[in-house]
Amino acid sequence: MSSKLAIKIDSLSKCYEIYDAPRDRLKQMIIPKLQRLVMRSPGKYYNEFWALKNISVDIKKGEAVGIVGRNGSGKSTFLQLICGTLSPTQGLVETNGRIAALLELGSGFNPEFSGRENVYLNGSVLGIDKARLDERFADIVKFADIGNHLDQPVKTYSSGMFVRLAFAVQMHLDPEILIIDEALSVGDQFFQAKCYAAIRSMMDNGTTVLFVSHSAATVKALCPRAILLSHGELVVDGPASKVLDRYFVLGSLEANAAKSAQLVPHPESAIATVASTESTVMQTVSCLQPPFERRVSHRVGTGQAQFVECRVLADSEEAIVVETGATLRVQAVLDVLDDCPYEGEVGLVVATAEGIELFAINSFFQGARVPAMKAGEQRVLEFEFVSPLSSGARYRIDLGYRMPVQGEYVDKVFAAAGFSVVNQGDRIVPLLFDVPGTVRIGLSTK
Repeated sequence: MSSKLAIKIDSLSKCYEIYDAPRDRLKQMIIPKLQRLVMRSPGKYYNEFWALKNISVDIKKGEAVGIVGRNGSGKSTFLQLICGTLSPTQGLVETNGRIAALLELGSGFNPEFSGRENVYLNGSVLGIDKARLDERFADIVKFADIGNHLDQPVKTYSSGMFVRLAFAVQMHLDPEILIIDEALSVGDQFFQAKCYAAIRSMMDNGTTVLFVSHSAATVKALCPRAILLSHGELVVDGPASKVLDRYFVLGSLEANAAKSAQLVPHPESAIATVASTESTVMQTVSCLQPPFERRVSHRVGTGQAQFVECRVLADSEEAIVVETGATLRVQAVLDVLDDCPYEGEVGLVVATAEGIELFAINSFFQGARVPAMKAGEQRVLEFEFVSPLSSGARYRIDLGYRMPVQGEYVDKVFAAAGFSVVNQGDRIVPLLFDVPGTVRIGLSTK
């Protein structure tokens, strides 16, 4: 196996024996052996189900590969064979590096142990000594953010709490190969945003990632390469966009939102305004979402000023669920920590929960400026737009404040707020954007 490869898979197959009745299993254990003793061809009392058939794939170190396919296509079996929790019927799997895997919910956890005890149990299974776990424990607890439940038995945890703790453990143990099988789908959108940011950071540091998801947006956001499985066979292996197009053709995509990710609404449909310090400061802290610092997945910037609150309003009321076509106002508060001596610009990006950026509103292009500010000041920012987003998906708000004309960021926060969209009318909108249009059908003049 080449040192440049993280995973080498050669002619991999997995067959399960399916018995019609318990007695057939007993027959299979006894009768073929007796038939061999009398030199007869052994009988077969089961049906074969080939979950995987002759798969050959090489994955380089540092690659991020999405695995897509319909339910029953063999994705989970494929990952379990790589992890070593299943043995292949035929073929070979070689791995080069320590593997961390999020496969079945709660796997590797003892339900009777507390979350704290399971952190150490999970780490020891992965070969991490206690001293290293002690060093990372505070970071694991902070990332999981499950509060006092840390010392409660994990059998009392919700599915979201399971994933929070499991992902926090795996992420902070520096795996060389990270395998995720749809586990993040049970987390809330703020935790998902935090996880995607962490995965990207691990990828930047050379971690190999295998990611199973039914969401095209997620696969495109994380994985340049994808593999499509169908009925246990490898259909196509290549650039993620081309593989997902093939997935669409098979009619198997359950979350096909990424098709319209490049659509951008008309700029005249959005306005951005900057409120002065004399305006009424937004004092009401969001009560519908987690506290601001827990929502934010990560932030960058010089730190001279920082966003400290953000909320979405529909019909003047704070909302986390809005209707398709609603007029939305996004209010944000910016605290000035150090002098910002130049005029600046503020912007808002609406993105999917996975981080696919959909459209932006920027004060520079709307003719609004953030004036020079002194330390201790506070500014209220308000963005307003008619939402073209369709129902059935979750979205997030990213905020940015920087020096003028695309200068250095003073503060940029990701996942400052989040909301979902519902469609109360009869209109069916299958993709991400509800774009009004007409269709005309006429007779040919030929």
